[in-house]
Amino acid sequence: MGESLGQYFRRGREDKGWTLEEAASKTRILPQYLQAVEDDNYEQLPAEVFAKGFIRSYARSLGLNETEVLAKFNESGGLFYALRDEREQLQQQIREEARRKKANKLIVAGMVGLALVVLFVATGQDRDRARVPTESLREPPPTIVPQATQPIRPEPPTHVEEPTVLPENPPADVPTSPIEIERNFSPGLPLEGIQPAGSKLVLEVEAIERAWVLVQADRDPSQDVLLSPGERVRWSADKRFRVTLGNAGGVRISVNGKLQGPYGSSGKVIKNLIFTR
Repeated sequence: MGESLGQYFRRGREDKGWTLEEAASKTRILPQYLQAVEDDNYEQLPAEVFAKGFIRSYARSLGLNETEVLAKFNESGGLFYALRDEREQLQQQIREEARRKKANKLIVAGMVGLALVVLFVATGQDRDRARVPTESLREPPPTIVPQATQPIRPEPPTHVEEPTVLPENPPADVPTSPIEIERNFSPGLPLEGIQPAGSKLVLEVEAIERAWVLVQADRDPSQDVLLSPGERVRWSADKRFRVTLGNAGGVRISVNGKLQGPYGSSGKVIKNLIFTR
């Protein structure tokens, strides 16, 4: 049996005389991903398209034949990724079914509540119509008007005030619109594992379910965003982030290309997560 893809890479690196850390510095790929490649441990690698990008870059740095490397990858990793994609699709279907059932329960509960409110209002109106006070059934006593010897003439008013005419459209205070927070949406997450250039700290959040996120970068004002499944957002900072998650199980978090968490189940609120260098 020939050598595996990982053994092929390890031999190529050792022929160059590089340590794993030196190879990571030259390729800008995190050492743990290079170690996973050399160990044929696909479980520790990201999605297939990203893993292929790592393998091409690593092969190019070592001067290996990219076509041969990709052929070995397809032989050893193809089945793994096919099974993982199938498993993720099944899990997504289970989550969607659970959300549909929950939504149906809420709809039924709302309809029952509305029916109870309508019934309560209708019965209240019937009680009001049936309740006739006894005083209204009695005849009022006759009014006795005393006879005056001389008619009393009212004195004419000394002054009649003119009615005050109000303007048809009185001025109204126009509230100033709130400052819109820039949501800084990105069309896609960068390759997982790629180290960002410069000294910036980069936080990336990808929504698996509908989720609310609140982020404070360094000492800047906090920014919040409501994400739908498939949407992603990125922030950058110099030193640290403070993060609050409205749905911990509904997001994937990456800091400088390294996946974080998980921090809780679907629907769980997690406050004041701190990420630093």
